[in-house]
Amino acid sequence: MIRKGVCVGMNAEAVVERSYGTVTSERFVLEGDLVVRDSETGLLWQRNASGERMVWKEGFGYVEHLNATRFAGFDDWRYPTREEMATLISAEEDRLTGLYIDPLFGTQRNCWTSTEGPHHQACYVDFYYGDVYLVEGNYANYFVRAVRGPA
Repeated sequence: MIRKGVCVGMNAEAVVERSYGTVTSERFVLEGDLVVRDSETGLLWQRNASGERMVWKEGFGYVEHLNATRFAGFDDWRYPTREEMATLISAEEDRLTGLYIDPLFGTQRNCWTSTEGPHHQACYVDFYYGDVYLVEGNYANYFVRAVRGPA
């Protein structure tokens, strides 16, 4: 099932929420090569986001494809909400990647969330700045990182 939330914000590129998780070596556990378990939230994340950038709506098809092909042995992947994706933002920048996300997740800077806003806008997380933003969903091209587990 794919769920959409509602994004609070008024202007494109407006900050909608600032939420930090605590990144420690004990929090994120690599399970195989494809997934990372967040021991704090119980969520299981796709380790590397999509290989290609896409507009927001294409992300739903991407997640459906992961389920159809049983990515990492599962068929219940979904597009993460703004709140879920924001839990991956770390309080401190990683010195090697320059991103506010645990290095286990790779180096994709921007990832879409399933949360949509008004006037064809959608929320995304920018791990370079460590924040959540609202932007026109049909014109921006970002990565998608799927999630499974509690919602």
